[in-house]
Amino acid sequence: MAARGRLTAAILLLLLGAAACAPRQAVRAPVPAPPAVQPGMHVWPGRDIIQSACLNDLAAAGAQFELIAQAEPGKDGCTLENGVKLTRLAATALDRPVELSCPTALRLAEFERAELQPTALRLFGRPLAQLNHAGGFTCRRMVGGGGRLSEHAHGRAIDIWGFVLADGTRLSVKEQFRAGGPEGGFLRSVSRAACGYFAVVLGPNANRDHQDHFHWDTGRWKQCSG
Repeated sequence: MAARGRLTAAILLLLLGAAACAPRQAVRAPVPAPPAVQPGMHVWPGRDIIQSACLNDLAAAGAQFELIAQAEPGKDGCTLENGVKLTRLAATALDRPVELSCPTALRLAEFERAELQPTALRLFGRPLAQLNHAGGFTCRRMVGGGGRLSEHAHGRAIDIWGFVLADGTRLSVKEQFRAGGPEGGFLRSVSRAACGYFAVVLGPNANRDHQDHFHWDTGRWKQCSG
């Protein structure tokens, strides 16, 4: 009986050893199903469902815009995914159209509704009429960034140099950011508030390269110099 027990144990050890040496089957993670089109959802030409959801939100926010061609990786790696040519925010005109990624345009539209217009009404008793900018999507590298591409190179940034109130009063970052009165108060207030909506907020408090404009972007880095 003892010999038979030893034989059984030896067979079990051989089987366990063979199992341990057998090649393991790779376990593949399940591929998530693509999001489904919801009833009544508008899918924009040339855009997938996720991109269309952003465009629908931008339209619902009251912004006026046109689709622009998807930019494949081009010179120096500059790209623009789900780009729009933004011509107007809900209650604020732009001094000229600006090309941005849809998520960045949507963030700007949200900021206009929640901060820009309410702050103008609180400090001046009248709304903003126009936002003056120095550009959105453009293929360039960061100033002092060690050769890294700027967020402008992906349409994720906008530079703003001033605003115009409904009565024609002009607000200039360069001339009035450090001024007293409601003009300086408005510029400093919206610069601080921008930190809650954008990843990087630069202005006169940041460095000498931003003495005359605000830089707001939705990139992956975080910096608030509002």
